Amino acid sequence: MPKSGPKQARVEPIREAEDPNLPVVGWNVIDETDPQNEIAVSEHETEAEAIRAAEEYEQHEE
Repeated sequence: MPKSGPKQARVEPIREAEDPNLPVVGWNVIDETDPQNEIAVSEHETEAEAIRAAEEYEQHEE
């Protein structure tokens, strides 16, 4: 089933627990094209890597 519109992705920090005071241990790129079915598409060590990956993901055609 084709998705309508362009892909949308966001970058989220990964922490060892759900406590926002804990240090970030990595970064996830989340596909938020369908808000009812968000999917983690990749994991990165730095925020900069995750941002580049999210941009590339949004540009990539299926």
